[in-house]
Amino acid sequence: MSQKQYDETNPVALKKAELKEVQQKRLRAVLKRAYQNSAYYHRVFESIRILPDDIKSVEELSKLPFTTKEELRKHGYPAGGDFLATPFEQLVGWHMTSGTTGTPVVNAYTQGDIMVWTDLVARCLICAGVTSKDIVANVYGYGLFTGGIGLHQGIQRVCAKVIPWGTGRTETLVTRLKEFGATVITGTPSYELFIAETAKKLGIDAKRDLKLRLAIPGAEATSKFMLQRIESELALTERGGGAREIYGLTEALGPGVAQECPEDSHEWMHIWADHFVAEVVDPESGERVSEGEKGELVLTTLTKSAMPLLRYRTRDITVITESDDEIPHPKIATITGRLDDVIFYKGAKIYPSAINQVVMAHPEVLEYQVVIDNSALNPSFTVIVETANPSEELRQKLIEEISGVSFARPRVEFVKPNSLPRFEGKSNRVRR
Repeated sequence: MSQKQYDETNPVALKKAELKEVQQKRLRAVLKRAYQNSAYYHRVFESIRILPDDIKSVEELSKLPFTTKEELRKHGYPAGGDFLATPFEQLVGWHMTSGTTGTPVVNAYTQGDIMVWTDLVARCLICAGVTSKDIVANVYGYGLFTGGIGLHQGIQRVCAKVIPWGTGRTETLVTRLKEFGATVITGTPSYELFIAETAKKLGIDAKRDLKLRLAIPGAEATSKFMLQRIESELALTERGGGAREIYGLTEALGPGVAQECPEDSHEWMHIWADHFVAEVVDPESGERVSEGEKGELVLTTLTKSAMPLLRYRTRDITVITESDDEIPHPKIATITGRLDDVIFYKGAKIYPSAINQVVMAHPEVLEYQVVIDNSALNPSFTVIVETANPSEELRQKLIEEISGVSFARPRVEFVKPNSLPRFEGKSNRVRR
């Protein structure tokens, strides 16, 4: 089957056997392209003394070493560097991470990459239930961040109507949602909840005054309870819709790598196997784990032209399994945390996402903040909880539940509503 014989935006265009065939063909092609055209990967192949033809299947990818974020920063910044597999003249631009903690991670794009990316985001939106009849308020940030432009292109690809809002001016945004009759909203889960909170403050009832039926949250680790809260606060289920998470990362084009479908119950997302080979490995040993076992997601991009990536360690923790619904692409579990975000406290590893799942499961919690002090003389682990209904019962529940997922006992403090910051982009609920 050639790459042009099916609709790339259709999540069910391929049967499982066809999907494996396409993946295998594209894998062979990207291995050769990386070896021949990328100075970085040519060195990798030469250093381990193998050729692309020595890797005959997905299972044999383990012959190659991992690619890491550190190597992308060292050899790929600022314009793609040694990772580039196409001439500079064929590039049309870049996206990159914020670089707040050091050198940014950059991704270069050809015109072909933009088309692939657009089709993948469109596939995600179709998978989530978006149609050409929808009006979509796109509140991911525009600019270097991939979210805004990536979703914008995909929305237009499915002929839905996009309101290119970005972040900020939240009160005005809520008014425009009402005036335009927006039916879909994108954005980080934290910002979508803030939008719902702002609507209440303005006296706008989501069920009565808005027409939203779908949310496409992404760009930060979330939880089933947070997604259910978005559905409730924006009255999405009242209109037969829901919150459907999208997953991606700058290094792999951006959003569009995986998508939750209506059958996934906020627990799984389909990962597009005709464009990515997904492995899950033990973060310590690097060995592949068994199906259904938790580990670090490793991606090989099959259709990126400018900067193909082989066995890239995403640092995201997940599980992989075969699909159990009509969409043939395998599933990864909703991202439960990032290895980069882990906090070490008194010998324990604390994952902020695990705390999020516990805290946001309590509807009386409006917002929270984790404060870690690792000073040698007086270390402390505090969770500040914003609620209008504080109680000793809630305090004890939170202490026990957080202790259960973090193996460290926190102090829980209550503050009044509107005491803690809200987030228009990616949330940052941890202070160290």
